Amino acid sequence: MLNDEDLEIIRQIPLFGHLPDDALAKLLGNSFPKDYPKGKVLFIRDEPASCFYIVLDGWVKVYRETSDGDEAVLGVFTRGESIAEAAAFVGGNYPASAQVVEQARLLPILSAPFSSHITDIPEIAMNMLASMSKRAHQHVAEIEQLKTRSATLRVVDFLLKLCPVDEGSAVVALPYDKTLISRRLGMQPESLSRILAKLRKLGVKTEQNRVMISDVASLRESGDGSGIEEMKTG
Repeated sequence: MLNDEDLEIIRQIPLFGHLPDDALAKLLGNSFPKDYPKGKVLFIRDEPASCFYIVLDGWVKVYRETSDGDEAVLGVFTRGESIAEAAAFVGGNYPASAQVVEQARLLPILSAPFSSHITDIPEIAMNMLASMSKRAHQHVAEIEQLKTRSATLRVVDFLLKLCPVDEGSAVVALPYDKTLISRRLGMQPESLSRILAKLRKLGVKTEQNRVMISDVASLRESGDGSGIEEMKTG
């Protein structure tokens, strides 16, 4: 069953924002959270979009297979984010595949019952448009970063987003494996390893899945372009 913390997470998602309690209860009435193990495939590209998911805990990647058999990671989603709601809203098939990358607790929401309530709750249609607009802006920002930021700066940006503090030292636990991180950042795994090694001179040390940053504020200043030289990573 959904607990109070789950409902608080759900209410922070644009799709469900500002809905009255009775409307939210109606939308979620047939939905129950479920634990999924690492490696579980949620859906495959071109399958009918029978449901969408809300991440209550853990990590899920959305990806498409490339012509050479590799993966292009389109997004990695975590607590408080929704997956495939647009596909469920408009019907049709999933445009990509999704897989759990770290044990996750998800709320699957069936598309058909959800869609049947839209005429009764017109706010949900407006929220869906807002959600899709927000996702589109995020994608534009990610594409811009891939095109305009060097590989080194993309790694620094990634680490800073995970930092629990704005200044002083910090220890960052990498949320998923380095192969997925490198794919998400648009580089090869060996390139990520070389960049992490070169960042040691900026006080960034890596031990397995932990990254120790000696001075977060200084690294942020470097990430703004003042202290990081362009690094060739192959």
